[in-house]
Amino acid sequence: MATTVGGRSFLGTFALVLLAIAGLWIADTFLARVDEADSRTHAERLYRQGRALMQRGENNQAIERMEDAIAIERGNRGYLQSLAEAQFAAGKLDDAQSTLTDLLASDSTDGAASLLLARIAGEEGRFTDAVSYFHRAIYGHWNDHEMENRRRARFQLIDFLAKHNSKEELLAELLPVQDYAPKDLKTRIRLGRLFLTAGSPARASDEFHEVLHDDPANAGAHEGIGEADFARGDYRAAQHDFQTALRLAPNDQTTQQRLDLCNELLQLDPTLRGLASAERYQRSVKLVDLTLAEVNKCTANQAPEVQDLLDKASAAPKAKVSRARENEAAEANLDLVAQLWQIRKKECKAAPSADSPLTLVLARMAQ
Repeated sequence: MATTVGGRSFLGTFALVLLAIAGLWIADTFLARVDEADSRTHAERLYRQGRALMQRGENNQAIERMEDAIAIERGNRGYLQSLAEAQFAAGKLDDAQSTLTDLLASDSTDGAASLLLARIAGEEGRFTDAVSYFHRAIYGHWNDHEMENRRRARFQLIDFLAKHNSKEELLAELLPVQDYAPKDLKTRIRLGRLFLTAGSPARASDEFHEVLHDDPANAGAHEGIGEADFARGDYRAAQHDFQTALRLAPNDQTTQQRLDLCNELLQLDPTLRGLASAERYQRSVKLVDLTLAEVNKCTANQAPEVQDLLDKASAAPKAKVSRARENEAAEANLDLVAQLWQIRKKECKAAPSADSPLTLVLARMAQ
């Protein structure tokens, strides 16, 4: 009987110990969770302070807050991304790249990290790396607003390619954008100008004409069509387009300058249809004068054959030409201009201005 009582007493005591242990474990777990929740709350508070500092441009202080938040909650990818953004904004590109590389090491599809790495590569002049990271961002994973973020990444790539005048790559990125880009007038105007930069005036003109379909008095669209016509060498059409744009926006100095350039080209180009033989000849003489002046800027001690050509060019404007020989003389002058221009390309280190009337007319004549 005593044994039974003793056994029961032991079991009771053991049960109480177990209950005490369980109670302590529950209490410890509860306190740990409370402490963990407090830590997360504190980390979140530090993170929000860091974001607020970034918005005010106080990026170095923001970095400190973000690092404090990460020290509490090391695995938080949002905190790491924000730290990289603050480092980038503070000009600490190596630190930002290190932070982002760690993010991609654990998730190579992270779109936000790839996009910021693309911007860093662009800042450092690493063109190929930048394009690669942009593509990873476009096709990567985004936690929210996936389509919007992918579209934003593609437009950042487009702006990057436009800045670097990478025409073929730019056109390749623009073509798919047409299918899903917003159809508001501002976006269409932007696409039109980007197509001009990409060397596709026909597609640019289509975008601008779509704008005019909805807004016939849009000066920017008329000016854009003028640029598209200008790029195709149709200076008469461009002149009309620029005149229309100026009637709608009379104070636009850029359009006025483009119109003035069109007027110069139309007064200089000897290949325009409908010119009388005398006018064509006079224009050819003017081209000889202008081209010779360009050559003389950077040539000296020429070989005899080159000097003979220069002497011939100097004499051409003084030649007496009968009306019957005006067309023949004009052709001879234009051949002379072409030879002079080749000398200029060979002898002059500095390239001619791409937008000078002489350069544009000669380029059109060479087509």
